[in-house]
Amino acid sequence: MRSGLGVAYRSLRDRSAQPDGARQVSGPERRRRPWLVWAAPFAVTLTVLLARNASLLATPQYEIADMGANSILIEQARRWSLLVGNYSREKFNHPGPAFLYVESWGESLFWGALHWVPTPWNGQLIAVYALNALFVAFAVIVGYGWTRSARGGVAVFAVVLLFAALHPPMLSSDWMPYVYVPAYFAFLLAITSVAAGHLRDLWIAAVAGWFLVHGHACFLLFVPVMTGVALVALAWPRRHRLGAATRSFIARQRRVWLPAVVISALFLVPMAAELVRHWPGNFGKYLGYGSSSQAGGHSVWDAAGYATWFWWPHADAWAVVALLYVIAAAATWRCRRGPVRRLCAFLIGFNTISSVLLIAYAAVGVDTLSDYYVGYFYWSAPVVMVLVVVLAALETLSPDGARKPVVYGATALALVAALAACGVFASAPSTRTSTAHADPLNAIGTGPVTDPGLPAGVARLAKLSHGRPVVLRIEDNSWQDMTGILVQAERTGVSACVSQAAWEFMVTKQFICTPTQLKDGVQYDLWKAGAHPTAWRTVLQLRQALVTEGIKST
Repeated sequence: MRSGLGVAYRSLRDRSAQPDGARQVSGPERRRRPWLVWAAPFAVTLTVLLARNASLLATPQYEIADMGANSILIEQARRWSLLVGNYSREKFNHPGPAFLYVESWGESLFWGALHWVPTPWNGQLIAVYALNALFVAFAVIVGYGWTRSARGGVAVFAVVLLFAALHPPMLSSDWMPYVYVPAYFAFLLAITSVAAGHLRDLWIAAVAGWFLVHGHACFLLFVPVMTGVALVALAWPRRHRLGAATRSFIARQRRVWLPAVVISALFLVPMAAELVRHWPGNFGKYLGYGSSSQAGGHSVWDAAGYATWFWWPHADAWAVVALLYVIAAAATWRCRRGPVRRLCAFLIGFNTISSVLLIAYAAVGVDTLSDYYVGYFYWSAPVVMVLVVVLAALETLSPDGARKPVVYGATALALVAALAACGVFASAPSTRTSTAHADPLNAIGTGPVTDPGLPAGVARLAKLSHGRPVVLRIEDNSWQDMTGILVQAERTGVSACVSQAAWEFMVTKQFICTPTQLKDGVQYDLWKAGAHPTAWRTVLQLRQALVTEGIKST
């Protein structure tokens, strides 16, 4: 780890003698990156996902559980009224609705307007695929910008596809812990690129970073800290003339900072509006949770053990971490001085910062260290080290000015690796979106995410209620089908609500029964299979719950 940080420091020191603005505006960075650099990886990734999930075009899917809870919010996003993110089991919403708006656009476009898919959730999934493919393209754009070669861009794409082949749901699932993974990887590469001197990647860092901030409260730590470190890295060589350098940057680099400012303003609008309406809103809940006995309380050693699991989920994880650091640092040291070596050095440094932040977050913010899904985004750590080795090796074997046979050989090797990684990713079982488990790689304890019986079930409840509101009472924590019932009821014009206000964090105030609904409605109880009293008649059996005639409270 020390050797990696030392390489990053020496690379930064080598830049300090350059004139202000030289790294930002000179050399090959000024040349436009061909459109094919982003279009090809985007198209390949999206095509693989659509081909492996072609059933979405014909098979109706009706979401329940977390996906149903997200759809409650997505229906609000379709009305342009959503200002918060997905729910947390800690009973607050995450900061912003960006991911949910993207899914709402997929529902409106592919299901509502084009009628390409039979149900709304199918359209949401296609939007998630497209967004993830965009983050993959962002990573390739960043890598190509430093290597300025087809072999470099293909090599980055090969590493990203290897990442996806190891964890296919990071691109194929709409479960939020997976959705953060490609966004974080793109952000980590982009903010590292900015810190190392390629300021034109700032807009990529802004897009990926703001998606993360909207998606989960933990990124209120990661994104600002890593952005701050990048600013310090840029400012340090100019610390003695920082004011003049800043004024020069603002005056001469509008094409760099203006897009980032516009992007930031757009993402800030819903968060600011929510704060104005409900001050301090969810941010007050974040502070309350962080200061409670429920959050963190783990030793640094235990938190570090949690972090190493993402490198290698076995007892010898420490050895794997050390080995990858040594190999990456050695490959960077062997690489000749130049842009690629600088990027590799900074990647090692920022990967270390990312690791420190995860350990800190695990120590003070994660309630249970066995819940690894909270940190799935940190799967990026070992992949970044592999990327460093690959880029450094390519630069060492085929530097600028190398003979054509050497260059062609390196390009062919990168292409073969990309094709192989693509084949493995395309053939992996989890590349097909799972409807059986929210977390197909760790299916124990997670339930189905769809229920084909929902349309008929909601229609039956509506018929039994004779036009009166359907009042649901959740028994034995059997909530998974509850969200699906509410979403399906809203889409078909059936009045339905939940009688217990404690579920508002999941179903929103919209679906908590009013006094009038409680008085006029017909109550039904949701039970886990085998847990309901036999004295009450079962009126409906769903995938995750049994629905009985309501038990009157005593």
